[in-house]
Amino acid sequence: MTQATRSNLMSVATTLAANINATQDYIPVASTANFSTSVVAEVETTNEVVSFDSITTNLQVYSQDFDNAAWSKSNVTVAANSTTAPDGTTTAETLTTNTATGGHLIYDSLGTLDATAYAYSVYLKANASNFGFIGQYDGSNYNGIVVDLSSGSITNTSGSVTSSSVEDVGSGWYRLKCVKTFSAVTSYILISLSDSGTPSYSSGRPNFTGVDESIYVWGAQVEKASSVTGYLPTTSASLSGLTTVTRGANGTTAASASSGDDIQQLPYALLNVDMPVRLTGLSVSSDGTGAGRLTLCDKVGTHLCDVDINEDEKFTLNFGGGILFPNGIYVANSDNITAYTLYTSGYNSPNLTAGG
Repeated sequence: MTQATRSNLMSVATTLAANINATQDYIPVASTANFSTSVVAEVETTNEVVSFDSITTNLQVYSQDFDNAAWSKSNVTVAANSTTAPDGTTTAETLTTNTATGGHLIYDSLGTLDATAYAYSVYLKANASNFGFIGQYDGSNYNGIVVDLSSGSITNTSGSVTSSSVEDVGSGWYRLKCVKTFSAVTSYILISLSDSGTPSYSSGRPNFTGVDESIYVWGAQVEKASSVTGYLPTTSASLSGLTTVTRGANGTTAASASSGDDIQQLPYALLNVDMPVRLTGLSVSSDGTGAGRLTLCDKVGTHLCDVDINEDEKFTLNFGGGILFPNGIYVANSDNITAYTLYTSGYNSPNLTAGG
């Protein structure tokens, strides 16, 4: 017999760090501490349930506002909001070279970071030029990749990177991804044009004579991680949040919400029923503040059932032979519930892993 129990001390709760609309695939939050990608979360003011594949902090400020003074420019001009970005908004920008000889780039100081792995990425698209570059500064040189934006292939590596890849995100856009252990020195992120797939370098960045070439750029991200996660846009400060989000999970409605609204998740008590199980019974207690609802879902976010309870009520349900849940059981919502216990038993079949 497996019992999954919850009290108010087990909940993970924070607030939205910015307004959200009903279509965006990220949720900025004040704190990501103790959140887990294995369980859905709920925006309390709208009752919207969301699932998400990654949790991150984007350390790069003005992540898609490259015309901002925070980004230094060398031998390029930046045309703001000049084309459609991967998210469908007109927020992508155009980098155009002048005719000087040297680097043709934008860059920003990240300050002194820890001597550990960081993942850095940017979305690029070909325009009058087919080649783009992203790199990070390690105190002496830039380490990054040159990508052919007509095919999405990595054509050259500058310096050394721990890993690199390119993701085709559609409509001619590619996300360039690198991981590198940064040094404990003032570090920079750099985005550049290149005149070829195998350019000449100066301090690890492409060096050439410009001829008014241009590429499109959007969505720079730097995160303290060993792999690149979902994109989280920033303005004047770094931002943490839930990324690669599926909105309106469990049959709820995707909705706008305001900065400061509550969002919560209840991951801990139910981790030991992440397996095929039979639910044989449950006990539920109201917290005395109004009618309550306990919502059960499975690991992949499928809505299973709602258990409604009146204010100040406690009851126990017995399901006899039990109800089979092949993908485990999680709690998606526990409005006005002070405690619950789920009673489960293991299940075996040729196509399911045993639980117990």
